Amino acid sequence: MTCSCLGRRGRIAARCLVVTMVLLTVLGVPVAAANDSAGTTGYGFLKVGVGARPAALGGAFAAVEGDVEGSSWNPAGLAGIRQRTAALSMTSYLVDTEAGFVGVAAPRGTRTWAATVTYFSYGQMRETDANGQDLGSFGAADLAVGTSVAQSVWGSHASLGATAKAVYSSLGDYSSDAYMVDLGLLLRGPVTGMAWGASISNLGFVRQGYAGGYKDSLPVGLRLGFCHRPAHAPLPLLLVADAVLPNDGDAYFAAGAEVRLPRGLYLRPGYSTQPTGSTGDDPLGLTCGLGVALHRYHLDYAFASYPDLGDVHRVTLAGAF
Repeated sequence: MTCSCLGRRGRIAARCLVVTMVLLTVLGVPVAAANDSAGTTGYGFLKVGVGARPAALGGAFAAVEGDVEGSSWNPAGLAGIRQRTAALSMTSYLVDTEAGFVGVAAPRGTRTWAATVTYFSYGQMRETDANGQDLGSFGAADLAVGTSVAQSVWGSHASLGATAKAVYSSLGDYSSDAYMVDLGLLLRGPVTGMAWGASISNLGFVRQGYAGGYKDSLPVGLRLGFCHRPAHAPLPLLLVADAVLPNDGDAYFAAGAEVRLPRGLYLRPGYSTQPTGSTGDDPLGLTCGLGVALHRYHLDYAFASYPDLGDVHRVTLAGAF
């Protein structure tokens, strides 16, 4: 690689960094390493990671491209999709809750479009009055419908992405809805196989709160990530790492590796310091997953165990059509 090429990519990296800093300054996103706002935002399901592959990697996915599920982590990564692709993901989450995701992406020249639906079901819960008398059961669920677009810029060196989504939440006879956008950028280089990503999620407003004039704050988060495919690894290898700064909790880090084994098998270990557990003081810790490529389709599985809360299983089926 010539010095002129490195200089050009260095200028591109500087531009992306400036854009990111200006965006954060204008939006006033809090990025302190720690804060006292844990649990103060609504629509918490938006903070639950989408997809088996990202979850297996510890949730480090801001710089990964070419995956439909990546629209939930960094919409700029959709620019890496080369053909029409669909993904269906199911999650057995904590305390008998369940989540699902379906997405379809289609490239059009230097631009990629995607449509996604994410849902979260809390099942049936018992309702009691002030004296503990049983009043029956009620249900609770969340739904987010989004449209994403990613655009390659500066030749093949970078991409920008955005997702517009409508979010609906119901709790018994009460409901709330909000409208948000996610923004992202992805920079490739300065060496072959390396990429850098940045995204900010859930910017927007609540149109209607659950009751009265009160409206929940939105769970805005900044994600900065890195990925690299070493050229001389003994097996095809992907290394990933993210730093996450939410507006309603402490900053945390995630990292993972994806190893491609013979016969289309994938092994994915990961680690995350995301605060979890009933007290929020314990890190998520180790995650893991497996994948298999079946012709044009991929089947992925991920496992994570939350301290004193239980295990989470995710399965994703994705492929071109």
